[in-house]
Amino acid sequence: MHQYKTSSFLKTIPGILLMFSIAVFTMGGEDIGIPWPGLEAYFRANPITQNILIDIFRLNYILLSILIGMLIGNLFRLPDWVLAGVSTSRLFIKLGVILLGSLYSFVDVAQLGLTAIVLVLTFVVMTLVFTLWLGKRAGMEPASAAVLAAGTAVCGVSAIVATAPAVRARTTDVVFSIATILSFGVVSIFLFPLIGNLLNLSPHQFGVWSGTGILSSGQVLAVCLIFDPGTANHASVSLKTGEIYNLARVLFLPFVVLALAALTSRSARLPDDHINIHTGLWSKFPVFVIGFLIMVFLTSFGLLGQTSPPSPELITIRKLYNWFFAIGLTGLGMQISFSELRKAGGKPLMVGSAAALFKAVLALIVVLLFIPEKP
Repeated sequence: MHQYKTSSFLKTIPGILLMFSIAVFTMGGEDIGIPWPGLEAYFRANPITQNILIDIFRLNYILLSILIGMLIGNLFRLPDWVLAGVSTSRLFIKLGVILLGSLYSFVDVAQLGLTAIVLVLTFVVMTLVFTLWLGKRAGMEPASAAVLAAGTAVCGVSAIVATAPAVRARTTDVVFSIATILSFGVVSIFLFPLIGNLLNLSPHQFGVWSGTGILSSGQVLAVCLIFDPGTANHASVSLKTGEIYNLARVLFLPFVVLALAALTSRSARLPDDHINIHTGLWSKFPVFVIGFLIMVFLTSFGLLGQTSPPSPELITIRKLYNWFFAIGLTGLGMQISFSELRKAGGKPLMVGSAAALFKAVLALIVVLLFIPEKP
């Protein structure tokens, strides 16, 4: 068993090194002793690219990493010995989220968390109801509409995968829903920072909007870091705010799955290629949230040093989670397949896009009307 685990780990190394190399190329390697300032630094050094790409389009190392990852993943057929490491990208993102807990104290979580829970719960329910209603009007089957509703209301692909066995969805339902969510997510990565910049949203307002209005957790992280990358000494406010809202949304996942399972149980249909309903529902619970709360505990009681100005320990942690996010989001880009996106079918694409747009626009209106520039 030990030999098997060692062998599995070794297979991931080439892909991890590729993601790491792209992260170094875009963000620079001076933090780790590599004398390269990063591709972003070259764009900032030129007044034209600074004004257009940086100031307007918010191009930075995160967006560059995703773009390069997408190009590599779609222009080249990556061998299995590379894909094994690329598949660990979500692990790096989750490790980054755990370390992100160092930005908060229990007071911060309480202040942001109550507002986040109320706002997120409202949007989860509204999006579920709207997607199910629109799916019924469009003639979608209940299970197909249910997995799509979970994806748009909670946390994208993870919600779809968790909901599918509970509502006895067909494999094709899952494929169409995932393709729809990813298609809208790719557009969001580029449009959200641009719109936030044009509307002059504050980092806090942008964090609330992205944490509420974007479909997938990885996409929330990406757009927050694109809009407000922060530094080791001044952490990203957008990321800090957006992640609280995102975590609040993810925590509703088990309850949403149970509700959708109850709603669709009226149908006696059991598809020939349904997904096994005995898949563990609670295995989808975001265990990494516990690690996040442990980091909040350590920070709240000063076990990681002072927070303002940040201690050397906190600065190191912030640099580390920036690396984790850069590596993880690079891998996320490499897994965005244009051929897979084309699988988004007519009804799921129409209903999912309408629901996602409804959610994003309504969240933006709420932010503009009710959310202050600072928490």
